Amino acid sequence: MNEVHWGLLVAAYLFLAGAGAGALFISGSLVLSNKIEDKHHLDTAKISAILGTLLLIIGTGMIVFDLTSFQYGIAHGDMSKFFRFYRLFMTFEPSSMMSIGTWLLTLAIIFALLFCFSFRGKANQPGYSRSFAMINVILAICVASYTALLIGDISHNLVWSNSILVVIFLLSALSCGAAVVLMVKTRLKITDTNHSFAKSDSALLALELLTVCVFAYSIRNISIFNGVDNLLSISSDAGAIWWIGAVLIGLIMPLLLNVTSIIGKTIASHSKEYLLAVLILIGAFCLRYSVLLAGQYY
Repeated sequence: MNEVHWGLLVAAYLFLAGAGAGALFISGSLVLSNKIEDKHHLDTAKISAILGTLLLIIGTGMIVFDLTSFQYGIAHGDMSKFFRFYRLFMTFEPSSMMSIGTWLLTLAIIFALLFCFSFRGKANQPGYSRSFAMINVILAICVASYTALLIGDISHNLVWSNSILVVIFLLSALSCGAAVVLMVKTRLKITDTNHSFAKSDSALLALELLTVCVFAYSIRNISIFNGVDNLLSISSDAGAIWWIGAVLIGLIMPLLLNVTSIIGKTIASHSKEYLLAVLILIGAFCLRYSVLLAGQYY
């Protein structure tokens, strides 16, 4: 049994950091495209950048709370332990994924804030920055990938050491970002008349569904090879959360909602769009939580 015990707070960090990175990626992509000239797309990019930044900050706060001595300091009233997290910023260790992540998240938050402030605009200048947009797109990809590399840094783990997790977490972050953007578009009452968003979202969900199935199949084979029960068997807690929460609720149901709208050539109602976004976000959290649980079974 692996001695590392990561629970809901770490899962929340992986989820929020991924969602924030995905929202910032899409916001930056909108700025870098010609679509940003449309006021609706400009408003979407602006609000998505703000939400993405907030999610990233909250997620980072959770990982600091869980992986340092915050809980010990609170429980025992030891202020020296409570503020121990600042030591992460005192040095940079290239061989440590925690050290790399600390500085990566710091840079991501700084440039995300600068990106948000750039939307204020000045006289005779556009209310956004293409330079900050490009930086945020790059950092968003790095943050989304890092969340998988962080747990993958645990050596000899049957689940976490699987390299396809980087692809899964990256795709999941993008789908989370798409869900956040969909909520923003729905709030702004932007109608997807030609189903362009539904089509791109469907392609992303289908690709993610393929990768999670490949991952589950590889975990099954690895489990058999090591003479242990399937770590993602639906009879286990991790497997149930994986297949019901991540796959069924987070991927298959949203994909079916998109496909029915595209085939029927009907415009989705606002309630349906909110439901679609919520299902994707629930599934993304379940995906990360089930991976964390499965990796700690052996």
